[in-house]
Amino acid sequence: RELFRRANQLGRHLRRMGVTPGERVAVALAKGWEQVVAVLGVLHAGGAYLAVDPDLPEERQVYLLEHGEVTAALTSNGEALSARWPENVPVLAVDREGWEGAEGEPLAPVQSPSDLAYIVYTSGSTGQPKGVMIRHEAAWNTIADMNERFAIGPDDAVLALSALHFDLSVYDIFGMLVAGGTIVLPEPEASRDPRRWLELMQAHGVTLWNSVPALMAMLVEQAAGEKEALNLALRQVWLSGDWIPVTLPERIKELAEDVTVVSLGGATEASIWSVAYPIEEVDPAWESIPYGKPLANQTFRVLNERMEPCPVWVPGQLYIGGAGLADGYWKDEEKTAASFVTAPDTGERLYRTGDLGRYLPDGNLEFLGREDFQVKVRGYRIELGEIEAALIRHPAVKQAVAV
Repeated sequence: RELFRRANQLGRHLRRMGVTPGERVAVALAKGWEQVVAVLGVLHAGGAYLAVDPDLPEERQVYLLEHGEVTAALTSNGEALSARWPENVPVLAVDREGWEGAEGEPLAPVQSPSDLAYIVYTSGSTGQPKGVMIRHEAAWNTIADMNERFAIGPDDAVLALSALHFDLSVYDIFGMLVAGGTIVLPEPEASRDPRRWLELMQAHGVTLWNSVPALMAMLVEQAAGEKEALNLALRQVWLSGDWIPVTLPERIKELAEDVTVVSLGGATEASIWSVAYPIEEVDPAWESIPYGKPLANQTFRVLNERMEPCPVWVPGQLYIGGAGLADGYWKDEEKTAASFVTAPDTGERLYRTGDLGRYLPDGNLEFLGREDFQVKVRGYRIELGEIEAALIRHPAVKQAVAV
């Protein structure tokens, strides 16, 4: 009740400022309840949120605000804002006392399912990030499927480790709230402290873990070193965003009773996840964990260079289709046209992931790596071309290559 009252107060103020469907509002906040109030307030107003990491270099923050053409930026009284932020962007403190006097009754929705819900910026090979535009109905398709598939309900709690500008946070916030569950938010300084994660999991009965594999590996190392179980309540571990070490699922199950470990995959351009594989027995001969089968209302296709379907076992390029697809990249028709294509055999709109894979005889996909120069750092997509472009801008650098 308190959460929605605060969000409605903020939403009412934003609507009075002129925020309408499709309007972007930046959210530049450290981990905490303010983030949740901010994104809910933006959506209640009818707008779309654009997450800006307050720890980013000043130059990147300014670029995101200007390129995103935001109506306002939400922060907190405690955030140290840059003096170089664009003057035409009003800055509002989510935690200021002034909201208390505003009406907290629910606002009548003004947006439709096809309106913009959020923009997440990912690394771009030309040196500037690109903003992925996700509609309400696209994000909802994934959230509804995951909650039904894994029986997420009011008794569940997630340890929300992912940053707001990383799309795993979309599930942490909206997936858990729509199920009536609990979001457990670590303090900003504890975002990389596995000892603190264990304490929070025990104290709040965390039932769901949702992160990149590297963070779960840190937790397992901490728990094993202290000869401590993860916690009795933990029943779901969702791992995505990077390769899962083949030994990690078994190590998790040694530290938690009756836990289900799930490999998830997809792209920011397809609303969090598009494929899932519940990990039961791991064959010691496996080089990697299978990628899995497509989620509800989503498709995964393996196509060759001529965009023809590849037979079972034959590697090809991975394309995602279905209800989760993004509208494209904000203010970049050229990149949108290059990445979102039409299947010649079915006429279906597809996203070209840049990943390589193949179908196995049991209907599961196997992920084989990348066909380009994109890498993952703790689950974050980094285009090596963006690093090269940054280096070349330095007057002392004539040529650069990142590998």
